[in-house]
Amino acid sequence: MRIAAYCRVSTEKDEQLDSLEHQKQFFSAYAEKNGHKLIRLYADEGISGTSLRKRDEFIRLMKDARLGLFDAVVVKDISRFARNTVDFLQSIRELKALGINTIFITANMESLGESEFVLTIFGAMAQEESANLSKRVKFGKKINAEKGRVPQRIYGYDRIDNFTLQINYEEAKVVREIYKLYLEDGLGCRTISLQLNRENRKTKFQCDWNPRGVRRVLMNPIYCGHYINHKYEIEDYLTGKQVRIPEEEYFHHNRPEWAIVSPETFQKAQAQLELRRKQYDCGAPYKGARFSTKHLFSTLIKCEHCGRSFCQKHYTYVKTRIYWTCTTNDQYTAECCDNNVKLEEDLLFYQIRDYFASLIKDKETFIAGILEGVERDRAKETCLLDKSKIQKRQKELLAKKGKYQEMYAADVITMTELKEKIESITEELHSLDYDMKKYEQSLEIKKDANQLVERYMEEIERFLTLETATNMDMRRILDYISVNKNGNVHIYLKKLDDLTML
Repeated sequence: MRIAAYCRVSTEKDEQLDSLEHQKQFFSAYAEKNGHKLIRLYADEGISGTSLRKRDEFIRLMKDARLGLFDAVVVKDISRFARNTVDFLQSIRELKALGINTIFITANMESLGESEFVLTIFGAMAQEESANLSKRVKFGKKINAEKGRVPQRIYGYDRIDNFTLQINYEEAKVVREIYKLYLEDGLGCRTISLQLNRENRKTKFQCDWNPRGVRRVLMNPIYCGHYINHKYEIEDYLTGKQVRIPEEEYFHHNRPEWAIVSPETFQKAQAQLELRRKQYDCGAPYKGARFSTKHLFSTLIKCEHCGRSFCQKHYTYVKTRIYWTCTTNDQYTAECCDNNVKLEEDLLFYQIRDYFASLIKDKETFIAGILEGVERDRAKETCLLDKSKIQKRQKELLAKKGKYQEMYAADVITMTELKEKIESITEELHSLDYDMKKYEQSLEIKKDANQLVERYMEEIERFLTLETATNMDMRRILDYISVNKNGNVHIYLKKLDDLTML
């Protein structure tokens, strides 16, 4: 009889691969002993049995079965064939329909000789074994995460053991450079990735950098000495689908010895990321708009009607003309946005220079106006924000959160109910933290207002001495430029609290 053998190991560890070699030898001996002809041995290495996905050799076995290349399939154990009852039964039924017998040596069973009920029982037992194994693995991972288990690879560090990292000083230089380029030079994630690639800097996997990789470096608090893990878990062991765990279930580990940048630098990066997200993502249907410093006015000119940035366009007739127009109007039709104004880049640049020159022509009046605005804004902020009320509300919410957690610990409420009750509390606490920061910031701005105004004036004077300017030169003074369909251009200078982030 012509037979095919199938074997599988679940991991790529050396001892498991050694087991695979033993299985190959076993089937060769089995065929010789029983007088069968071994047509082919199909072996999947390092593949889980809970799904047919990625089990290339098993899929090839089924294809060859349809071609009639063998009369029977020999498997050592049911769990090696499949740990998913549905996949197990579907495969057995298809082989039976093709007249191909499936022999399970350990259980001494054959698909053509046993009832489907018995096979289903054994298949279900294999699946249950896999489910129990998944639970044990999940529990073990949670315990290790709570102890502070670190990932296999993370840029900026070398992994010493399961719970220890050591700073890789060459990679740490790149991490600091990323933060500098983002905060001090004002570059976007895409521009930073391009610059790193030009310098032949590689990621931990020796690949080129991309914007997502740069953003991960900017958003990961491990770089300021605060490690967070247990963010994801496997929702369904059969599909392997990962889901994000609620934030209140994250594990936080303070490891100051791992800090590559200061906590203050990291917080500035988070504030800048959030600011850029709010400024440049206009929402549906224009989601995906991103910060850019590529050209002189990139993401600086805003359409008053659709909210999108103007884009740079070229037109050549005798000489090249550079102008800026609304992205929505340019990409779609006037029905989406009827702002078809075109701004000549050179003319707009010189108009802005003239505007800056007029501001410092009478320095005293300009400075007095800024300080008056600061005082007015501070009075408005402190009027709306009451420090004592904010602190009182924070204490109330924390006490309420603690009460719900005690109720869950006492089995009064379920985890689902706990999550529902804590979600709104967490959102309000975030809002109160933001209000407190705004309150403290308004006090700091008033205190340092004179010094900030002097910096403001220095930036304007420096700009006026430049023969050519860059996007970042503009951003040191400008917040944005607004343009409506009538051609009216409004220039908005940076606020002093924005100036503190330069």
